[in-house]
Amino acid sequence: MHRDRFYLSDRIRMYIENSHLEGGGRLPSNEELAERFKVQKGTVRAALERLKEEGIVYSVKGVGTFAAEKKILRHMERFESFSQMAQENGSTVTTKLLSCRVIPAGNALTEEFGLTPRSDITETVRLRSVDREAAALEISYIPVCIAPNLQTKPLTGSLYRLLEEEYGIHLIRGKQTMSVRAADAREAGILNCSRGDALAVMEMRAFDENGVKVEYACSLTRGDRCRFTSILRMEEDYEAGSDW
Repeated sequence: MHRDRFYLSDRIRMYIENSHLEGGGRLPSNEELAERFKVQKGTVRAALERLKEEGIVYSVKGVGTFAAEKKILRHMERFESFSQMAQENGSTVTTKLLSCRVIPAGNALTEEFGLTPRSDITETVRLRSVDREAAALEISYIPVCIAPNLQTKPLTGSLYRLLEEEYGIHLIRGKQTMSVRAADAREAGILNCSRGDALAVMEMRAFDENGVKVEYACSLTRGDRCRFTSILRMEEDYEAGSDW
């Protein structure tokens, strides 16, 4: 039963995608799903519960089960912009520049980039909306010595493309870490969610072809608007047939 519900939940997820059910689109009844996939109704209920936990579907008591709004699929192993990720999901992204200013790097950012004392850094804060709904708050730091006058450039598109076109900086490698925390009052106000709602916190460090750290960024994404995927590979010294 445990294995069956995981298998069935993946099949129902594929059904939702292949049927192009938009947010609010109604799924067939549990009885119809059981007949379609040749399983017991109890397995259908268990599979739908798993999809509810993942935010793929939601239920209205006495009415039925519905497809939830699309989530941004973020590939943990790929170096891509927020816009690229959203477009792959068939969504439309708009960007609102909240602030862009040159500030003293301070101790933490001076150490982060290996800068000299009293260095300046460009801080950019942008709000990303997906299909007209606030989805992510992005804060980016780039040393002024790497990208001078960045605050005068158009910053509502891809920052990575801008760095390449305006400064000849080609980013080829990134390191990111993820954590989850509750939204504070200010973040909730910007992201149009409730204080205490879950935020996926992505910290990113981007490097150019010479290994120079170009950007440190932090992205706060509403937990109900994103999901994450990653390709897992066995270590080279993994012995085939050994227990996990």
